[in-house]
Amino acid sequence: MHAPVKDSLREGRPRGVAALLGSYAADIKGWLAKLAAGYGVAAALMLGGVLAVFGAVGVGLAALFDFLAHHYGTSVAFAVLGGGLLVFGAILLLIGLAVMKRRAPPLPRPVRQIRAARQMLLGTTISRAVGVLRQGGAAKPDATTQVLIGAAALLAMGWIAASHIGSRRRSGEVRR
Repeated sequence: MHAPVKDSLREGRPRGVAALLGSYAADIKGWLAKLAAGYGVAAALMLGGVLAVFGAVGVGLAALFDFLAHHYGTSVAFAVLGGGLLVFGAILLLIGLAVMKRRAPPLPRPVRQIRAARQMLLGTTISRAVGVLRQGGAAKPDATTQVLIGAAALLAMGWIAASHIGSRRRSGEVRR
């Protein structure tokens, strides 16, 4: 017995390539969810570690204060801890200012992308022209057309060479 094929597009279910893409998108979504959960757990653990370090520093400072207070008095203990924290804070602020005043790197230029686009455009145009010539039965153009095609090819090669030499001069790579 042969069951009739249902029209899956009417039922709202994708078919063919759309179904494959939807399945792959669901797989990627699940992968991203697991990845995000892993990073969330790692961030929570790191935050706990940072808080534990701050707690340990606080206990250490309290122990130092107690030691100084027993041996030198409370005023000296406050002075030593307060002065040490002041010097530490000033050093961190100066380092932060130095980092902020760094010169930003220049914005990258899309030189590689422009070269690739130029190559793609040139290759596509030439392949289309050759395909049209072969399909249209005009595989043997007359002499004038051949001269014009040759001149256009020479002009294109000259333009590419001149733009390449010009880009090397701008970047300082020309050898003398």
